[in-house]
Amino acid sequence: MLEEISQDNLAHIHASNQAMFSMDPDYNALLQKKDSILGEWKALEKDKQREYGGLHKFEIENALPDLKDPALLPSKNTYLLHNEIKRRLSREDPLSLLPIEPLDFDDATLELAESLENIAEIRELYKIRKASVGSSSNAGISAEEAGKIKNCFNQGRELFLSGRSGSLMVKPLNFFYSLTAYTYGVIILNSPFRYRKDMLPGSHGMAYLPATIQAQFGGDSARGTFSDLVSSFPTHLVKAPGISFNIDCSNSLMKFYENKFNVSLGTLLSMIPEMSEYYKLTTGNPSRCFPLEISSTNNIRSVTWEFQIGNGETRPSSASIEQSFNGFQVTERFGKTIVTVPAASSSKLNAIIYTDLRGKLWFVENPFFPIILPEISVHFLITSIFSNIMRYRPDEWGSVLLNEVSSNISLLTRHYFSSFQRKFMLLVLRSSSRFIPYTT
Repeated sequence: MLEEISQDNLAHIHASNQAMFSMDPDYNALLQKKDSILGEWKALEKDKQREYGGLHKFEIENALPDLKDPALLPSKNTYLLHNEIKRRLSREDPLSLLPIEPLDFDDATLELAESLENIAEIRELYKIRKASVGSSSNAGISAEEAGKIKNCFNQGRELFLSGRSGSLMVKPLNFFYSLTAYTYGVIILNSPFRYRKDMLPGSHGMAYLPATIQAQFGGDSARGTFSDLVSSFPTHLVKAPGISFNIDCSNSLMKFYENKFNVSLGTLLSMIPEMSEYYKLTTGNPSRCFPLEISSTNNIRSVTWEFQIGNGETRPSSASIEQSFNGFQVTERFGKTIVTVPAASSSKLNAIIYTDLRGKLWFVENPFFPIILPEISVHFLITSIFSNIMRYRPDEWGSVLLNEVSSNISLLTRHYFSSFQRKFMLLVLRSSSRFIPYTT
């Protein structure tokens, strides 16, 4: 029996290999120095320029290193990360909430997904979702590169349709590879560090541990699709009617490459809002998800939001609140945890806040703190583990699906795939389109 499906186990160690980020040297200062040297070069007489033999030699004379030197890549990544975050925090969020009627839900989400499969639209989305690209006609990616992403999206949609119509016996593999195909496009459209598909590493960026049925990621793990997916979200967008803000994830991303985790399926399933009731019912353990409402409060000095966490009966631990809302006022009212956050300081939160199918917000206790995983990356890990179980333990996988051993594990597994199937396209659209759709 695959008891590991419901187990809540997590272990992590501090580990790192080749640095992804570095503050030394200051890449922004090097760019400014390059601009200053260029200005000096332009001011030189032509005869003097000829004496130096060219701008490059003049830069060397002024002790400017080659900015394309691979050794400077960690410093460049830090500059790109902070520059993108700064621009996202200073602009009005360009994504639009899109309510969808329940009766039209499946058709509408597929129509929206198909609308992504257009070269002109992908080129425009690249400029919409990346704040530091610019808006000129020649900014962004080429039509050729957009065509590659279009094909990724098309493959992802076809794999999803195959998985949706197929037996649960093979859904995990179809859904995992569908999500992987979409992930390539999600990375290019969002990552400050990737702007061509051929820049993406060939590995999955996480490992499956068959002995314990766990996922391993972060730290000194081989980089690939999963690590690039996490790195594609330098900010964590929280958006609902009347509410919109971005959380600065710079510290989260830097810590991601310094800490390696081994995590079980149960831990990951406890982080999915749609699984909260079924997770408690089938495992006997509390979910890590808690309903969240955010409302404006009367404050003459500034716009202030009140985070109301919990349902009046259960609420998150004080430790998780302290981690996520460190430095903000925390009180209790009617069995809920109340956190008061000035809107201007909302980017400083360290909270995981996911949005369910209906557009409702959920606070998630973070087992990976201070690393904030985007919700789509949690599903990447879950579907990867399930697809490996399906492939390498088909006898036990069949027993689970046929409810021959444990009704709780069978119910937990089946409910995950039924809820994931409904939410799949919403996750893709929220991560790659100009919309944040939800069902009304």
